[in-house]
Amino acid sequence: MTTLATTAQSDLVLAGGQTFWTDNQIAVLNQLGVTDAAPADLAVFFHQCTRTGLDPFARQIYMIERQGKQTIQTGIDGFRLIARRAVDRSGEPLGYEDTQWCGQDGHWVDIWLASDAPAAARVTVLRGGQRYPAVALFTEYAATKRAGGLTQMWATKPALMLAKCAEALALRKAFPQDLSGIYTSDEMAQADDGGAARQQVAPAHEPAPEAKPLTDDEADSFVAAIREADNAEDLAAIWEVLRQTAPGEHGDRIRATYAERRGQIERGEVTQSSEADEASQGTLDDQPLDVEVERDGDPS
Repeated sequence: MTTLATTAQSDLVLAGGQTFWTDNQIAVLNQLGVTDAAPADLAVFFHQCTRTGLDPFARQIYMIERQGKQTIQTGIDGFRLIARRAVDRSGEPLGYEDTQWCGQDGHWVDIWLASDAPAAARVTVLRGGQRYPAVALFTEYAATKRAGGLTQMWATKPALMLAKCAEALALRKAFPQDLSGIYTSDEMAQADDGGAARQQVAPAHEPAPEAKPLTDDEADSFVAAIREADNAEDLAAIWEVLRQTAPGEHGDRIRATYAERRGQIERGEVTQSSEADEASQGTLDDQPLDVEVERDGDPS
């Protein structure tokens, strides 16, 4: 491998202690054809990449825009990798029961030989001696073309596609702390409407000596992202990006929204897994909220 290639590759590695995308990383993500994501969405995407250990530059994880809302996705192999790493850390056993399919008669079989599509698939993940079964229905996950009719993969390999959706559901049940907020492309294919989804990250931007004041749309985006954050880690990631901006006239509204959401998470009013709640408690405690911090480092 040439020196130039080695340097380019190392520039894309997420370094320890890194809190946001570097200019080189954003430039590469931009070249991959992803645009228009708000800074707050980028912060959450960065957090998920570092949390899962998946490489966005190897297309192991990516962000998709659907009807103006960002969805973070990976493939079933990404889910399997995250699960394997989790049990390797904890020392727990990981396994599966045999995948099963059934037709409209509700009779489960270990292999699907019929020429028509199965009505459902069932996958059970075994983690630490516990069973985590999940069922995916064909009517809920089968992807169709914009003009109607099944997409090629769902028309030619319906049993395989449905089994992957069921496996993703089972893995998310078994690993809620590791897979919450992430979906597989197979699960979300039915929402694409024949290609309506677009991969998103953000256009490259040049660092400025002084942060530019937020526009009304950018401020609205931050407020919306704060209100949608369901755990302290995501909220902290958004706040870290805000610290690098100049909210200007929007500062009071953004700080008030942050304070309200932070309080809701601390009081347990936001639905999340108990493991996520315990893991994120310290993150909230570390976040400054003094209205005067613009003068000390917080956005104003």
